[in-house]
Amino acid sequence: MFVVGQDSGEWKRACRLVNTLLREGAEIRWATEPFGARTADGAMLDLARGTYLVSDLKLASLQMLEAAQARYGIYTQAVESIDSFVGLLLQPLRIALYGGGGAPFNHARIFAELGFHAEFISPQEVRAGGLEDYDLFGVPGGGGLAMIGQLTPLGEVGCRRIKDWVQRGGMYIGSCAGSFDAAIVADSFLQVCPEQRQMQLVNALIWNRGDTEWIGLESPGIGVIQSRNLRPDHPVMFGLPERFDITHYNGPLFDTDTSALPDASDAIALSAVAGAGEDFTYSERFLRFSESQQPETTLLGGAVDEGIANIVSGYNGLGRVLLFGSHPEFGYNLAMDEWAAPARMLANAAFWQSAQLGAARPPTVKRAAGTAQSHPIGSGLSRIARACGAIGDAVEQLHDQVRDDAAWLEETHAMSVFGMSGREVWRRGLADFTEVTGRMHDALARAQNLLERANALLGDDGLAADPRKQLLGDMLQALEDAVQHRTPAEWKQDFGYEGVLQMLERAESMLSRARENSEMSFEPSANPYAYFESSPYQLVVGSYLAANGVYLNSWQLLQAHLLRIEEQIFVIEAALIN
Repeated sequence: MFVVGQDSGEWKRACRLVNTLLREGAEIRWATEPFGARTADGAMLDLARGTYLVSDLKLASLQMLEAAQARYGIYTQAVESIDSFVGLLLQPLRIALYGGGGAPFNHARIFAELGFHAEFISPQEVRAGGLEDYDLFGVPGGGGLAMIGQLTPLGEVGCRRIKDWVQRGGMYIGSCAGSFDAAIVADSFLQVCPEQRQMQLVNALIWNRGDTEWIGLESPGIGVIQSRNLRPDHPVMFGLPERFDITHYNGPLFDTDTSALPDASDAIALSAVAGAGEDFTYSERFLRFSESQQPETTLLGGAVDEGIANIVSGYNGLGRVLLFGSHPEFGYNLAMDEWAAPARMLANAAFWQSAQLGAARPPTVKRAAGTAQSHPIGSGLSRIARACGAIGDAVEQLHDQVRDDAAWLEETHAMSVFGMSGREVWRRGLADFTEVTGRMHDALARAQNLLERANALLGDDGLAADPRKQLLGDMLQALEDAVQHRTPAEWKQDFGYEGVLQMLERAESMLSRARENSEMSFEPSANPYAYFESSPYQLVVGSYLAANGVYLNSWQLLQAHLLRIEEQIFVIEAALIN
């Protein structure tokens, strides 16, 4: 037997190691209570909740374990016996991410970097019963139309499909708009989006109800807040400190004092809002940055005073529900790509759900039928490099064209976020394009190397005889799908899942529109997103839906696929050595 710890410095690598071993048939249990273990030399170990116990490798040899340990830089501890172990038997699981609106790419990249396999599912596929192929369904923050843009494409049929799937044992995870979609909402929202009633999954009432630019939701603000861990004994919260930072982006907070849904359990408040620092902009100061950044009374301050939850969990039928009003998938930086400790809750939730499975699902790779393909596979990646070059040119032109005193950069027009003025956001946001371009070029070079290694492994000996190679071949095709996929304009999708090239074209188009509008003037408005589709500030840097966010998402999508291919190549090469 072996144990794998999950201390704060190793949890990410431990997660990847465990997922690799699970897919290779290892028997692994996840401790839900502290326990003891004894090593061969008689030393006693005191081990925390969240520790992994590898009780049976079921591998061809220990060489696969040794190769995985070396790859991830984390090593298991052999133990002779254990004392009072209580835990869950883990299984590989399939994760679906909602692609019908919003920004699912941070989730996709994080799950990939933690060794999970996640795929995108459209509202059309949800309505057709596509969730039956998955164990966990993640719904991200919203697009330009927020919750309405996610729910309307589902309709009552799709919303009911989701609820039925959860009640049969699936797990729903929502972030921001995705959590609003499954909570108990204001009547004013149901009047414009009645289908949401069919998707209410947990007895959590939206606390910050209000009719602002988002019907039924009033924003507390944008930036990094402090959260208080209310349930360190809950599987989702294993390894999280008593207090931790997390990014909040306009989203909902929850009142758990309700029992309005008879099919749902009481809600469990996992985390409560504890405060905010300098890298947070209160909604009351979105367009008044030069005034005190913390007004005497704020919506967020009220939530702190009342101990209001920003993360809740519960059950509906046989299934589990986890709602993040804040964003565990976002980082603390302006681009929100440098994810940190809160993402551990996503990994914990996935492992918690995996223990609910009766048996492991065999690994599969989703293909998008009818998507164009380059030939030979991978040759289409050159189009990405050209598109990145066009975006770089557009940013340079915009930088030269926009004057520092542009009226739409005044604080009454360019909203503050993360405690920064609009002008500072503009400056940093433009610099982010150069950073992402560098990542893109690195990813393309890595992709070429992986393609060469994969083709050498696949050879001409046929794939059917080797399931691992068959899976690798499917992953190469799925990378092609991700690059070339185009969501039809006829669906009028509110951002959501698009292919890499489609997102690059969207980003360039937004930059072009910003250049065309650079001399425009805009009337002041109390709505910080009043000129979402016309203000150069909003088009280029104003949110995670602006051109710099779309550009980053194209890299995150590419990164997620390359990580999966890289992992499969490692498994095949390690098996060949054995």
